[in-house]
Amino acid sequence: MTSAQVDSQASTAGERPGRLAYALAWAANTRRGLALLLGVALLVRLPGLIEKPLWYDEAFSVLFASKGLRAMLQGSISAQSSLASDVHPPLYYAVLSGWQLIFGEGPASARMLSVLLGMGVLTVASLLAQRLFGGRLGLVAGWLLALSPFQVHYAQEVRMYVLLALLLLTASYFYWDMLDSARRWSWVGFGLCAALAQYTHNLAVLYLLPLSATGLFLRDWRVLRQTAAGGLLALAIYSPWLVTLIAQLASIERSYWIPPPGAESVIRTLLVYVTGLPLPAWSLPIALFSAIFVLLTASIGTYQALRRRQKAGWRGAWLAYLALAPILFMLLASLWRPVYLDRALLPAGAAFLLWIAWALARSPLTRWPALRWTAVGILAANLLFGLVSFYTYRGFPYAPFREALDEIDQQRGPGEVVLHSNKLTALPSFYYAPGIPQHYLRDAPLSGSDTLHPATQRVLGHLASESVDRVVAGAEGVWLLIFERELEEYQQQGTAEHPVLVELGAEFHLESSTAWGELQVRHYVDSQRNDDKP
Repeated sequence: MTSAQVDSQASTAGERPGRLAYALAWAANTRRGLALLLGVALLVRLPGLIEKPLWYDEAFSVLFASKGLRAMLQGSISAQSSLASDVHPPLYYAVLSGWQLIFGEGPASARMLSVLLGMGVLTVASLLAQRLFGGRLGLVAGWLLALSPFQVHYAQEVRMYVLLALLLLTASYFYWDMLDSARRWSWVGFGLCAALAQYTHNLAVLYLLPLSATGLFLRDWRVLRQTAAGGLLALAIYSPWLVTLIAQLASIERSYWIPPPGAESVIRTLLVYVTGLPLPAWSLPIALFSAIFVLLTASIGTYQALRRRQKAGWRGAWLAYLALAPILFMLLASLWRPVYLDRALLPAGAAFLLWIAWALARSPLTRWPALRWTAVGILAANLLFGLVSFYTYRGFPYAPFREALDEIDQQRGPGEVVLHSNKLTALPSFYYAPGIPQHYLRDAPLSGSDTLHPATQRVLGHLASESVDRVVAGAEGVWLLIFERELEEYQQQGTAEHPVLVELGAEFHLESSTAWGELQVRHYVDSQRNDDKP
């Protein structure tokens, strides 16, 4: 059955927009309404651009992109024993590199690239909803994405996930164009976006596979032919990276930091879709109940629309499929090697909100106003609470690196060294205080955290030290930076004290320990120097 046949067989009864759709999209067809939506979306993506410290992944992105395309390719493609140096493709880093050449490497300028890409996500998602359900609902969906904590979070972060979402949602738009129209060249846009998405993140395929299977489920042979043509185009564009992809997969198979997923991973993803994470511990049961309530309410509306054979019901179900199928594919892929990553589901999270917007505004739920308005109120409260939690969170892996290093620089003696227990505190510190000589210890070889390859370290210009002794030999004192969470993890494993603390304690005396949020700064001095004090 083709998509045209589905539409022709579907009854349009009961699809008249309800009062909620008109109320939420009061200004949907006016320029003021569109300007208001884009203005609010931009404003909620600006707080914290400067104040929130860059964490390890963001600092890596900025430092890596600053080295230029040739060096980045060397730091990604160089392989030893068939293992890749880095597990991410280069497109985002290349875009960020060009951006930084123009606008600089400051936190606000680096993050503004993601803000603009996030505005693109909002625009494409709204256009997709408009194509599916009409202009008014496109604006309703736009408001949900504008205020989504999940979308706002990664529209601020200096990472590739918002670019991934933009490319995959654009691929979805072109795919719907293949389903809904007779235009011959939509498959070109689909194939191009699919290839660029794969050059952005290797997990893009886990969204592209269920998207491409849509024509198979509908038994639409025209769409299947166009899907195949788009897939071949994507493969041709992506083929130069296939050799590196094999090496990257080998690196992931050897060691990767993501733990095996379970039921808790799916629950976490549902929370991320609706409220965002992290949240205060006391609010987690409330947020989970809210997310389940919204999910069940939308499912009831979709079921009722499908049972009545409404064409919008099929379209809403398609969005639900794009929101939930990538979760299943990621779980299946994790049977080979754990790769379940919430943030790689950002495009699926956008599809989820488009589905929710339709279900609450246009589905047969209009016949149960109490249920619908309750779901709307719960959703709105969770979006706002999630935004507040996101704006105010400053726990791990964030820390006031600049302030801590300024304090160290003022107190550091000429014979003292600055040491990081691992790369998580080191790279942000290299970014914020490049003028201070600093050292960091390599992660345990072959462990899940051993993800910064020596070739990439050389490109960054910061090689990890193999042992504490090599760093502190002859030093009069040591300033150690370490996360509280790292100390707790060793204690949970049954180790009374972190090995680095043991080694430093054997040769030095702990003079002071200062907490900067979850970051600990410990000052060790030479024991003999301490004994000489009056």
